[in-house]
Amino acid sequence: MSSDSKLLVGLILGAAAGAVAGILVAPAAGIDTREKIAGKAGDLKQDLEDKYGDLSERIKNLESDQIDDIKDKFYDVKGKVKKQYSHIAAKVKDLEGELADKMDELKKQAKDIEAKAEAKAKTV
Repeated sequence: MSSDSKLLVGLILGAAAGAVAGILVAPAAGIDTREKIAGKAGDLKQDLEDKYGDLSERIKNLESDQIDDIKDKFYDVKGKVKKQYSHIAAKVKDLEGELADKMDELKKQAKDIEAKAEAKAKTV
């Protein structure tokens, strides 16, 4: 429970206790006192319901804001990862091309060496 919530509950309970104490100490007939206590209890109940509804709404909005922040951060990270993946994929494709060119060059050199070796073997 947050400190704001604790303060709110404390103020409401303090006000209720003060109201009940004031009614009990005031000079009045028993039935009048009971009616006042019942009326104050009803008022207190309504006040607590209103405060609970307000607090619930604030919590819901807070959660919604936090969820929205998390979603925003998720999409930012997702976009960055996607961009980096595209960049890495392009580099890999370039490296594959370079590797294929080097393999072709090595095959050509191997054939040239083989041809020279065969030619030398025929002359010997």
